[in-house]
Amino acid sequence: MDLIGYSTPFIIGTVVTILTCAALQRMFCSLFVKNYLSFGCKVSPKTEAVALGINIDKPHELPQTDNADSAVSVVTQRASYLEKYEARMEELEHAKKERRAAIVSVIHDYTTYIMAEFFTKKELETLHENIDALAYGQPELYKPIRSKPDNPIKSPALRHFAWNIGERLDVPLIDRAKFIKEIFPHELGNATIEYLSKNLRDSVTSKIKIDVPENGDYRFDCMKNFADGKISSC
Repeated sequence: MDLIGYSTPFIIGTVVTILTCAALQRMFCSLFVKNYLSFGCKVSPKTEAVALGINIDKPHELPQTDNADSAVSVVTQRASYLEKYEARMEELEHAKKERRAAIVSVIHDYTTYIMAEFFTKKELETLHENIDALAYGQPELYKPIRSKPDNPIKSPALRHFAWNIGERLDVPLIDRAKFIKEIFPHELGNATIEYLSKNLRDSVTSKIKIDVPENGDYRFDCMKNFADGKISSC
């Protein structure tokens, strides 16, 4: 038998089949590399990067999904911190205003208690208005008043009064001196602002005593006794 004549077509067919399979494998590798289907083909890192649309020549352009998420998280947290800061500042400002109002209210009660014997009701009302102007930094609103002719208030009492209320309002000594000098021009006509500021807290005996607030307590000692039903000198 002529074996070569019979085997030649078979051999040629086998070779064609092998070449066809190789070509098909190469084509499938190219088509499915983007889906990470290698089908046994060897794909170089650069080829795979190109297939995925990544420029390996510019590392900074590589996808940074985790870093981007972290950056967004940091920015979000920072915004949250700032919102909390603003809210806290508003709370502090509100608390400051409430405390200021409470101090002014206590000073008004104290003023009525110790000054009623020296001033008429109208003059006392003006004194309260002057205290508001002092408390809120409006010296241009000061109005002069005068104590009763038959029971005038003396300089030591006015100096102590200015020290007591100014201490609770945290007003500088010079501003306390200007306060009483301007609203009591008759009683303090001969006193200078320099003298008053240096002698607000002296040891001279007067009807109004120095009342030092302790540990942030802005109340007055005589008013505490008055609230307890006790008569006390201020």
